Amino acid sequence: MNIPIPRSTDATARHGAEFELRQPWQDRPSAALRPTNVRLAWTPEALLVDAELTDDDVTTQATADNQRMWALGDVFEAFMQIEGHWDYVELHVTPNNMRMHLRLPGVRGKASDAAAPLSFAELLVHPVGFESTAAPVPNGWGVTMSIPASAFRVTSFDLGIGLNVSFCRYDASAVGDPVLSTTANHPVIDFHRPHEWTAVTLVAQAISRSD
Repeated sequence: MNIPIPRSTDATARHGAEFELRQPWQDRPSAALRPTNVRLAWTPEALLVDAELTDDDVTTQATADNQRMWALGDVFEAFMQIEGHWDYVELHVTPNNMRMHLRLPGVRGKASDAAAPLSFAELLVHPVGFESTAAPVPNGWGVTMSIPASAFRVTSFDLGIGLNVSFCRYDASAVGDPVLSTTANHPVIDFHRPHEWTAVTLVAQAISRSD
């Protein structure tokens, strides 16, 4: 299925295509899984993300941008790739609005199947190339993101452009392992599998999706 992503008319993603995070690698969701709902829209200048994360224990130890956010507590993640491209971006936002921005030349930082992977430091984008807000909401926290076309090394977004996208989450707590979830159809816990992300198409009034 190819999901149509609508062009925004009010600079927010509130009326965009909707996504829900799941745990496709197991037969039934964990008892600790909490709802995460995401909307995606676009303008010629940027992709717009709006997410609401139900959370019993909002926590992070992040203190600056471009830390290893997934190891520091709660984090919302966006993986995005222009259709037909090998490279993609991985973007993180924490509840206190610390951000991480990776630009990967290919799966797991490899420019080709035969190439050696780049280090974490080599993948980081300085300064972070997208805008975000994070704030408490009833029963959890919320995130908005504005991801400019320049993050994908293109000048603008146009009607008909296709992308592969995945939204993921680490829901941490004071004890135990974080609860992971994703919008992608991953049969294993591995977010770096672009062929399993959702295919979307930028359209005038509604987004197109394939999964």
